[in-house]
Order: sequence, then C-alpha cells, then structure tokens
Amino acid sequence: MTPEELRTLTLFNTVESRPEINQRQLAQELDVSLGLANTYFQRVLKKGWVRAQQVKPRRWLYFLTPQGVLEKSRLSLSYLHRTLESFRELKSKGDEQLSILSEKGVQGIHLCGEDDLTEVLSYCFSGFEIELLSVISEKSLLANSASDGNPSLPELKSGERILLASLEHRASLTELLTQQGLKKNQHWVLFS
Repeated sequence: MTPEELRTLTLFNTVESRPEINQRQLAQELDVSLGLANTYFQRVLKKGWVRAQQVKPRRWLYFLTPQGVLEKSRLSLSYLHRTLESFRELKSKGDEQLSILSEKGVQGIHLCGEDDLTEVLSYCFSGFEIELLSVISEKSLLANSASDGNPSLPELKSGERILLASLEHRASLTELLTQQGLKKNQHWVLFS
C-alpha cells in the first residue's frame, strides 16, 4: 500500500466518522500540510468517492458515496493483506530462529524489544521446546542504563539467551550487553 493510498484510507475513515470535519482538522489527521489536505479532498471529490454538502456559509458536511465505500473496502482489504503478509513473514523468520536456537540446546529466551515485532515473536514460542521467560522493554533497559549505569538484565542460567528483537535501538543494545560482559551467541543473539 502506497503512502497516498494509506492517506486516502485515513481520509475515508475520518470523513465517515466525522462528516463535519474541516480541511485544517483533516490536515492534522493526515499529518500533511493544509494545501496537501485540500489536494487530497479535491481528488476524492473529483473521483466521486466523497460528496460535499454545504450546511452554512463556510460549513460543509462530507459523505462517502457508494463508489467511495467500494474504494474504501478495496483499500482496507489491501491494507489487511499487506499486514497479514508482514505478520506471516516475521513469524516465519521467528520460527526459523527459534528452530536454530532449539537445535543449539537453548531452553529459555528473554525477549528484548518493543511493540509489534516483540508481539509477533511471542507467538512463535508455541510448537518449540523453548520457553519465553520474559519480555524486556528496550526503552526501559536503555533508560535505566543511561540514568544509573545499571541496566536491569535478567540473570541468565545455563541454556538461556537474550533475543534482541530491536530494529530502532539495535546498536545501542548490543553495545550495552557487551559492556555488561555478555557475549554474542553465548548470552545473547540478534533477531535477523
């Protein structure tokens, strides 16, 4: 889904839930300039996806037309398909990584990361003999390290590893773990 399609879908959802919205509010909702919001509005009006009705001078209500509802459905399905495709790809990579760790005798994982990637990886543990021991917030770990120099890391037992599932702070976390005397592949591994 292109950024333009995503903005169009957001415009449809916004108009549907708030027909009285003005273009300045829409610009904030779409996170674009007022001029670009006006361009998007003119485009969907011209294509017949949205209908405008003047209720007072300088006051308009906006409605999705039947063609707009069809286009919204098409965009929603496209978004859902892309999201599920990404989920399946991440789950497959997670399953592959856990399979490799399982073959190496790893029995427990402390998952370090944030948000969606960590959540997807947590679904991978069913079907493996590896136990998800904890989820470590990467932001909290980095904040604790910055504030007092003492990150709160779990005590690793034999057969346990920290799995770094961070995209944004990967370099900072690997440096932090190395500074704590933890060795790559012996104590921690990167999700790749």
